[in-house]
Amino acid sequence: MRHQAALRIEQVLFDLTVELWRTQPFAVHDLAHLPTSLREQLTAYSAAIDGRLPAETAHIFLSCWSRLYGLLCMEILHQLDFAYTDLEPVFEECLRDLAVALGIDDTAA
Repeated sequence: MRHQAALRIEQVLFDLTVELWRTQPFAVHDLAHLPTSLREQLTAYSAAIDGRLPAETAHIFLSCWSRLYGLLCMEILHQLDFAYTDLEPVFEECLRDLAVALGIDDTAA
């Protein structure tokens, strides 16, 4: 059940990223600096999603998704309670950073 919920959330972010990439392509970095294994995995993922995101763009999407989902999991599991009593500003900061990575004006985020 939790896995399905995570996939639904991931799908929302994925769909939004694909739409954004189609309408307002954002800056991506050449993957040449990444380890071969990671480049191969990103290329395979891009093929698995029918090229809706090129490997370079998929790298940004997956980085955003892992950061957002990781923060959510840490909140649910109370892994940050030792430092934070209110994670809302942490999520807001995370969303602003993701907006910048996706080429969205951070003031609009």
